[in-house]
Amino acid sequence: MGNTSQTALSRYDAAFLGDTNQKVLYLTFDAGYENGFTPQILDVLKKHQVPAAFFLVGNYLEKNPDLVRRMVAEGHTVGNHTMHHKDMSKLSDKGVFSKELSDLEDLYRQVTGEEMPKYYRPPQGIYSQENLAMAQEMG
Repeated sequence: MGNTSQTALSRYDAAFLGDTNQKVLYLTFDAGYENGFTPQILDVLKKHQVPAAFFLVGNYLEKNPDLVRRMVAEGHTVGNHTMHHKDMSKLSDKGVFSKELSDLEDLYRQVTGEEMPKYYRPPQGIYSQENLAMAQEMG
């Protein structure tokens, strides 16, 4: 969860905890830290018809374009985990912050031919209030 609270995130229409009265589980993966098991993970998800969200960084998209296209084709959400996996909480320059997200979106578009969904997971789960405001401004 990083350094967050539901109250802080609610100001930005963001969440890390859904309706606790519902029995819903969200599977999310930070691709690249799965030690090469993504094909097997995708096989299991497909077998059981379970959608998941994969948060990707630039080098993963560059090294595994076929897996990324498979994620999309099989109906998984692919979200933005930044181009270089920097500690975004240390970035106060809006241009530098924006470039980390937009460079990954551009690469995703090159790999898949589609626009990247607007889901963002800060590296290490660490962010600043200023970062949340900048991310929200980007859409």
